[in-house]
Amino acid sequence: LLDDLRAFAAGGSFDPAGFEGTVTIAANDLQRDLLLPLLLRHARIRAPKLALRIVPSGVPSAEMLRDGGCALAITPRPPDAADLVRRRLFDDRYLVYYDAAARKPPKTLDDYLQSEHLVVHHETRGRLDIDRFIDERGMRRRIAATVAGFSGVAPFLRGSTFLATLPGLLRASLLRGFATVEPPFHCPPMPMFMVWHQRHQAD
Repeated sequence: LLDDLRAFAAGGSFDPAGFEGTVTIAANDLQRDLLLPLLLRHARIRAPKLALRIVPSGVPSAEMLRDGGCALAITPRPPDAADLVRRRLFDDRYLVYYDAAARKPPKTLDDYLQSEHLVVHHETRGRLDIDRFIDERGMRRRIAATVAGFSGVAPFLRGSTFLATLPGLLRASLLRGFATVEPPFHCPPMPMFMVWHQRHQAD
């Protein structure tokens, strides 16, 4: 990500050591917790007076990048507009999370569907793409609880027999310590993009 930000700044003359100001980045809890603390630590080595302001992205709109609400958005759902620039950072895979002290992993699709599930429904961005994908293929699950963000999953998952099908990168942060298994069906990866307005290309 730091290399991409260097490329982002390479369009004009830029001296990180002399920069003093705040850069606003729109990100939801996955991107915020996984990427941005490390980004700030690395960036402050070269730009010691840099400050980050992190705002929720929801489903980012072109307007929030056009009107200065943020300089950069990190999201799996980039807005599509001719005046925006985007770069695909990486792809993540989905995993099924569970508490190994409370249950065994689902071994078949029937095991998976007969279990109770936790799902995430963001207030602004709605259901996760993986949940839409599952529903569109007619796989009906019993939902035990719906939480408003990834940070709400662990308290419900711990000590329960519930399953949660979520991005694999959560293993390194919010869902550290939970067991995981591959979903018992083929599912697409989750892409992650960095998006900015073209007026910042030489900033």
